[in-house]
Amino acid sequence: MAPLNTAALVQTLRDSSARWTARETPQSQLSDDDKRALLGVIFTPEDRALAQAGRTAAAEAGPATFAPAVDWRNRNGNHVTSVKDQKHCGSCVSFCCTAVVESMASIEQGQLLDLSEADSHFNSSHGASCGGWNADACLEQIKQRGVVGETVLPYMNAFDNPPQNDPATNLWKPYVRPTPNRAATQVSIGKHGLISDINARKQYLTDVGPCSASFDVYDDFFSYSTGVYHHVSGNYAGGHCVEVIGYSEAEQCWIAKNSWSTAWGMSGYFKIAYGQCNFDVYAFATAQDVKLPATHGWSGWESLGGVLTSKPSATSWGPNRIDVVARGADSAMWHRWWDGAHWNGWESLGGGCQSGPSICSWASGRLDTFMVGNDHQLYHKWYQGGWSGWEGLGGVLSSDPACVSWGPNRIDVFARGMDSAMWHLWWDGSHWNGWESLGGVCDSAPAVASWSANRLDTFVKGTDSHLYHKWWNGSKWSDWENLGGYLGGDPAAVSWGPNRIDVFYPGSTFHMTHKWWDGSSWSGEEDLGGVLSSGCGVSSWASGRLDCFGEGTDSALWHKWYA
Repeated sequence: MAPLNTAALVQTLRDSSARWTARETPQSQLSDDDKRALLGVIFTPEDRALAQAGRTAAAEAGPATFAPAVDWRNRNGNHVTSVKDQKHCGSCVSFCCTAVVESMASIEQGQLLDLSEADSHFNSSHGASCGGWNADACLEQIKQRGVVGETVLPYMNAFDNPPQNDPATNLWKPYVRPTPNRAATQVSIGKHGLISDINARKQYLTDVGPCSASFDVYDDFFSYSTGVYHHVSGNYAGGHCVEVIGYSEAEQCWIAKNSWSTAWGMSGYFKIAYGQCNFDVYAFATAQDVKLPATHGWSGWESLGGVLTSKPSATSWGPNRIDVVARGADSAMWHRWWDGAHWNGWESLGGGCQSGPSICSWASGRLDTFMVGNDHQLYHKWYQGGWSGWEGLGGVLSSDPACVSWGPNRIDVFARGMDSAMWHLWWDGSHWNGWESLGGVCDSAPAVASWSANRLDTFVKGTDSHLYHKWWNGSKWSDWENLGGYLGGDPAAVSWGPNRIDVFYPGSTFHMTHKWWDGSSWSGEEDLGGVLSSGCGVSSWASGRLDCFGEGTDSALWHKWYA
C-alpha cells in the first residue's frame, strides 16, 4: 500500500473538523512491513463472527448504572502502569494482558507490579515467536502458569544484542530464556472472561477495572497525536490489542493505553470513538483475582527445650512435618517432632552416641538416623511403623555424620575420617556400598543436600574456617570449591527445590549465618542472629520453607523458620 501522506491527513482532518489531530510519529515513518510488525492479534472465529454481525445494541435488562466517565489513572489513585514499547515484534497481546493484570493487582491488592511480557509471550504456550496471539489465550496462560516480574526476564533479554530479524517472518527473533526461582515473583490470576455487550463493558470498567480490547488498525492510526480518533484514510494494516482504561460518555469514546512507547499519541495513550474499527465489536477480555507471590520472611527464635550436648539434625518426610534429633546429656539420641499442629517429644531412642546424630527421610513415614559410637563406627537406626534396633555400618570416623536421600530407598552418608578427609557410604536400595574417600582436609563434620535425583552437594569447614563445597553431578565428583565466609562450627544444608541450596552455620560471632545458591550464584552471608553453642540443623517441607535449629547457650533446642 502507498505510504500515507501525513501533511495531507492533517489538512483533511482540519477541513472535516475532525475530533483528532495527526502528526509525524516514529511509527508513521515506518515502512508498511515495519508498521505491521507492531500489530499482533490473531482474531478468533468468535471475534470474526462478532465482526460479521456488526456492532450490537446494548442489553435492555434495566437502566444502566455505569458512571458517565471512567479513567483508571485517576480513580481512587492511579492504577495504570507506565507505557512500554513492544519494539519490532507482534507481542501487543502480551503487553496488553500483562498491563491489565498489573492494573488489577493495584486495584485488588494495592500492589504496583512490573510484569514480564517476554515471559508471557515467548516462554508460554505461544512459544518463541514474534507472531500474533489473542487475549483470551494469553490470559489463560497467566492463569495456568503465571507470569514473572520484569526484573527476572526483561523484555530485551529475550532477543540477541542487537536483535536479529527472523527471515521467515521479517520480525525480531526471540528466544525462550530461563526464569530461575519463579515463585519469588510469579503472579497469576484466578479467572478471566469475555464481555461483548457494550453496556456491560462500561459497567465492568465502572465497577471492576481495565480490560483488554482488540480492534482493526488502519494506516492513519499510526499518525495519531491527540483527540478522539476515528478512521479517516489509509488501508487496513492488521489487528492490535491495547488496555482499555476507561471511557467518556460526553466524548462518546473509549480511553486506552498503547504499547508503542510514549513517543506516540498522547504520551502513549489514545481515545477512540464508539463504533470505530470494531473496537466495541470484538469482545473485551477481563482478568480478576490476582494472586501475588508469597511474602517470605524470617520468624524470631523459639525455644523447644531439652538439654542438648550436640548440634541438632532435622528432616521432613512431607508437608508440615519436621523431625529433629540430638544427643542428650545421657549420650542417648533424643527425638522431637512437629506433626503439623504442635511439637511432640522429647523421646529417648537410646544408643551411646559419641557424636551428634543425623537424620534423613526417603518416604512418608520413614526416618533413618545415624550416629558414631564410642568405637568410632557408624550406627544406623530407622523408623517405619516402629523403631528398629541399632545396626553397625563400620568405618573409623571422627565427626558427626551427615545424611540425605535423593530418592526412594536411597541414602547417602558422609563423615570425617581419622585422616581428616571426607568419607562416603551409601545405600542403593539393596545393600550398603563404600566407604569411599572424597579427600579434602575437613575441620568440621560435613553437611549434605540434594536438589534432584543423583545430585549431591556436600559442605565442610576448611582449616582456614572457610566454607568448602564438593558436588556429585550424576556421573562424577567435582573438586573442592572455596565459598569463603567464616565458619565457627559445623554447617547444615538443605534444598527446597531444583537448583536451590541453603547452607547454615555459626558465624564469626556465633550468630546463625545463612548462605544460599539461587540457581545462578551464591549469596553473601546473612546474619540471622541468635547465639549458638553448636553447629546447625535444617530441614524444608515445601518450596520457600526453611526450618533451622541450633543449641543455645542454655543447652536447649532453638528454632527459627523462613516462610
